[in-house]
Amino acid sequence: MLYIPGMNEKRKGTVERAQARQAWRDWLPGVAVMAALAVVQEAGLFGSDGSARVAWSLANAIPALLLGWAVWRGLRRADEYQRVLQLEAMALGFGCLLFGVFVAGLLDASSVGDLRRSVQISLAASVLVWAAALELRGRAR
Repeated sequence: MLYIPGMNEKRKGTVERAQARQAWRDWLPGVAVMAALAVVQEAGLFGSDGSARVAWSLANAIPALLLGWAVWRGLRRADEYQRVLQLEAMALGFGCLLFGVFVAGLLDASSVGDLRRSVQISLAASVLVWAAALELRGRAR
């Protein structure tokens, strides 16, 4: 579950605060691995020639799996209303991702921009839409 610090903190009871702490514990490994891989990549500490390039590319799937696991565990802990909010926000984020990748493909077909960068921007935008939708729906509660 995507957890936004400060969201409705004053309404939370003991159980909700414990769930929020557990969500942070679930998210931390994925974020730490992602940050470590980004530092290694930006510092140029890992070569990108030959078969090592494949291993490096697949290593970036590890934080994605860890973060997917954190989302799944968060949804399992959530009550029915929280699940509805999460799934609505995820649907909006996924729709944004589909549209962004579609536009990235069109731009690549017309030789405008870099496909990899466009897909990365689409992914980042979809996560931001997910977080914004969750925050806005949470406030309406």
